[in-house]
Amino acid sequence: MSTTKHLKHLKNLKIDEVDENLEEFKETVDDFYPAFVGTTIVSVIILGIFLTRLYIRWSVHCNSKVNMRGKTVIITGGNTGLGKSTATDLAKRGARVVLGCRDKVKGEAVARSIRKKVNNQNVTCLKLDLANQRSIRDFVTEFNEKERELSVLINNAAYMGPKSSTSEGIERCFGVNYLGHFYLTWLLQDKLRKSAPSRIINVTSDCYAQGKLDFDDLAMTKSYTMYGAYCRSKLAMLIFTQECHRHFFSGIIFSYAVHPGACSTDLLRNWPGLTGNILRAAARVLFKTPEQGAQTIVHCAIDDKIRGHSGKLFANCRQIKVQDFVRDKELGKKLWNVSLHLCGLDHEIIEDPEPDVAAASASEVPDGATAAAREAEKPSEVKPSKLSAPAPQAQPAAQAGE
Repeated sequence: MSTTKHLKHLKNLKIDEVDENLEEFKETVDDFYPAFVGTTIVSVIILGIFLTRLYIRWSVHCNSKVNMRGKTVIITGGNTGLGKSTATDLAKRGARVVLGCRDKVKGEAVARSIRKKVNNQNVTCLKLDLANQRSIRDFVTEFNEKERELSVLINNAAYMGPKSSTSEGIERCFGVNYLGHFYLTWLLQDKLRKSAPSRIINVTSDCYAQGKLDFDDLAMTKSYTMYGAYCRSKLAMLIFTQECHRHFFSGIIFSYAVHPGACSTDLLRNWPGLTGNILRAAARVLFKTPEQGAQTIVHCAIDDKIRGHSGKLFANCRQIKVQDFVRDKELGKKLWNVSLHLCGLDHEIIEDPEPDVAAASASEVPDGATAAAREAEKPSEVKPSKLSAPAPQAQPAAQAGE
């Protein structure tokens, strides 16, 4: 009997010991569980940010060794961001670079720094305010007086910010990002033809897919959002690229649109409030550097292999597809004629603005087709415009990349 009692006593002791161990384990879990969960959540967030950063920042470096010596390049908004990085790369290749900047003092300081950095003295700055058509005309006049040729025109400058107007009373985002570049390109077309083969590069964005072109409300009086206005301007730039191809290809002028990706530049500097601060902080961490974003612009400026892809959209140094509605010829024709009207060029509005060439639909064209395209160019009839220009109500605003 004593042995049985002893065994029972030992069994009870072991059960009590197990219970005590379980209680201690529960207390330990209770103490460390919040820390464990918190650490796991933070780790997942950091991993997510890292992977997102890798995805956004993924880019292809332009490995071309093409020398640009003897070539003249205009870059709008060349004093900061993508424009500055593109100018530095092309100047390093020996190009003669002209920066078009709204603030000439800052532009000249950047030109000096580029000259010193790459040891190329052919980097200059001319004043260019894309929100003022008189400034655009003055820029072109001064450029034509100083330069004999123009090999590459890079339409890069952009504005995103609160609603305001250009000197001509046009909604500023549309006026600077698109219409100013349209007018600049129009005024420089003779210089580009004389320097053929030459190139037009329009910096756009994949956000064009969210843009809407309402020709009855170009002032965006019905509803205005900074991002919506920016998307609309980039949609216009993409359509403009295809129209440049249709109009200028016969003159051996190649046109390309470039989506540089999300880049950490001064574009967001005008976004107000807490949202703007958050976006700018996120951009510094997640977005591409200007040097990374400029690679596709440089690729389209120098690579001879892409001549057969005029009128196309490029990202990460390769051609990408555009949405079907962008290729609507009637939409392109209307945008072109409305732009002519807003620039005071009503006498240039034509019934059918497309030269009858094989590349008219922005399809791939072999390099040897340029002669045939030149012969196929046909004169068109002039049609008076029925549009009315908006009343001027200019408001000053900062402009990114100028």
